[in-house]
Amino acid sequence: MVICGENYRRIGSLLPPDGEKPKFAQLYIFEPKNEIDNRLANFASRDGLLMPELLTLLLQMLDQHNELVKTFRRVRQQLQDSATTSLKLRIFGAKSRNRQYDLPSSTEIAALIPGDFIPDREDRDIIVDHIYEGLKRITSLNSKFDALHFPLLFPYGEDGYHPLIKYRSFREDAPMDWIQIPQLFLINPGNDPVESIADDIYDSFPHNHSHPSYLTSRAIVTPTNATVSTINNYMLQRVTGNSTTYYSSDSLFLSTETADSFDESYPTEFLNTLTFNGVPDHELTIKVNTPVMLLRNFNPGLGLCNGTRIMITSLGDNYIKGNIMGGSYDTDELVIPRIVLNVENSKWPFILKRRQFLLRLCYAMTINKSQGQTLEKVGIYLPEPVFSHGDTPKHNTKLRPSVIAVRECSNRQV
Repeated sequence: MVICGENYRRIGSLLPPDGEKPKFAQLYIFEPKNEIDNRLANFASRDGLLMPELLTLLLQMLDQHNELVKTFRRVRQQLQDSATTSLKLRIFGAKSRNRQYDLPSSTEIAALIPGDFIPDREDRDIIVDHIYEGLKRITSLNSKFDALHFPLLFPYGEDGYHPLIKYRSFREDAPMDWIQIPQLFLINPGNDPVESIADDIYDSFPHNHSHPSYLTSRAIVTPTNATVSTINNYMLQRVTGNSTTYYSSDSLFLSTETADSFDESYPTEFLNTLTFNGVPDHELTIKVNTPVMLLRNFNPGLGLCNGTRIMITSLGDNYIKGNIMGGSYDTDELVIPRIVLNVENSKWPFILKRRQFLLRLCYAMTINKSQGQTLEKVGIYLPEPVFSHGDTPKHNTKLRPSVIAVRECSNRQV
């Protein structure tokens, strides 16, 4: 026989509950080559009225043009187009576990198990066995490979999953211990840790502050935007030249019925003080030959994506010019205008409308913004603990050999 139709999960057991009649699960198995004869047999009382040729044309038309028919005939078509595999079907009783909301696992749907290791299992619904001769190539994700990957766990070559293996649902809490960072990875914070880490990461800064290759190869990483602003402002003071400050235009995005009352409760001066992740601040102070980073996707087709670093070349009243640093669009010149952003936050009962350049200085950046960057020299500045008990730091930044961490603490244990 050949299976027709499509495999479905969540069908449940083919056996009805105790005391009830079967329903909702009728199993039809036909040979595709006899499909026309089977359909004609349903109308045996109308012999001579149905033409097999016409019925064949109708089936071919539906198979070709009807999307629903294509779905339900997918398995049949695959078997017709390829070599037919001989199968045997065995049906067992209901599952021993009724888990309504758990995702189904492969052993609860259907399993291809050559030479079933326990022939008398009663808690499987359907088992499909391949009947074949000789060796068969299987994927490395198959449970049969577990004995090769983990020989200490499965020394006898048994399957990685077995229904008789008990599950240990508890864990033994290991005693807490301190991790000591090697001295060569630490910087003496001194009286001003920001100055100490900036001088170490951006060594010879006065001679290289305008070189894109120098700026793109290093950065200071820190957890919060407030600390990022502190470090960036310190580095900006070390750049020669006049600075330009751009102020945002902030307002409330409200209906006309509530606009007056909200304007009185939340004046513009208050809106200017609000900061959000991924949103430029009210005040943006930069200079020519300073590196900035885009905070949002602006024009991905031109390489202007969230996290793109840009070297400022010109500052206008309503625009900023710069060159992209690094990546496929390295040295491409671009003009950045002000953009209007609508910012929502559950903390506030309004939508903030802010018009500002989507830029921020990037001598320092948050851990999230540093993901995906390729850096040669990184300083990690943690003025306060950032990982709670049990957390594991995850970082996707590509690092080359020199990585330096600095942390404000009274001893070398962290």
